[in-house]
Amino acid sequence: MVLVRARRGVGFDEGSTELICALFFLVSPDDDPGLHLRILAQLASRIDEAGFMSEWLAANTEQKLKEALIREERMLVLRLSKGGPASSLIGLRLSEMSLPDGTLIAMIRRAGELIIPSGATELQAGDRLTVIGRIEGVSELRQRYDEAVQGERA
Repeated sequence: MVLVRARRGVGFDEGSTELICALFFLVSPDDDPGLHLRILAQLASRIDEAGFMSEWLAANTEQKLKEALIREERMLVLRLSKGGPASSLIGLRLSEMSLPDGTLIAMIRRAGELIIPSGATELQAGDRLTVIGRIEGVSELRQRYDEAVQGERA
């Protein structure tokens, strides 16, 4: 997922006074089109909520943007560190990972760079994974990597 914010707004139609302040690009695997549609529905639901746009525009960090878009129960950030609770993921390709149904790794932050993941992406120590999805699946991952999540909350 790629998020684009334009605080002042961007006009797309000449003569229109309506400005666009948020653009979302979601790419997902061909093998589960239903997951793509469910995530789109979740995003649309969140965007329609009262207060979303003010949170979106007020967010002053990348993490706050994510939090404005996706409620905490539907998102998890894992930091991969040697010896840490999620260290077993280091060296795996995303296609080798065991993720609960209805979850996906939306983005990877590596050495200050944003990586749009694919099945061939190999996870490295220091990666920060943003996982989104169904509440049940995110909760399962939260329990599996509880210590990693605790460290990310601080």
